[in-house]
Amino acid sequence: MAKESSLTARQQFWVEHLRACVARGQSLSVYAAEKGLSLGALYEVKSRLRRRGLWPVPGPRFVRVQAASAPTAVAPALYRVSLPNGVVVESAGGDLSAVLSAAARLP
Repeated sequence: MAKESSLTARQQFWVEHLRACVARGQSLSVYAAEKGLSLGALYEVKSRLRRRGLWPVPGPRFVRVQAASAPTAVAPALYRVSLPNGVVVESAGGDLSAVLSAAARLP
């Protein structure tokens, strides 16, 4: 992580806290609250160290997900046909050709 010789005493103080936070596997906010530290100061030091290449930049946070099974229910298609005479035909699901045939038979 950070090179000890390139840090001021104040930076070293914060680096030790950052390392302790990582070792505990805690978020900065939880660690800061437990230790009574300024969360903003922790973030600021971490950011400055990263800019100087003295603190690791996190890798991608993507997690591979695989579906256990194919979905069983599919939402029905919604159809809405507005005729020139003002009649509106709506259908939830079914065959579009049947919906259109029914709309064509309307006066």
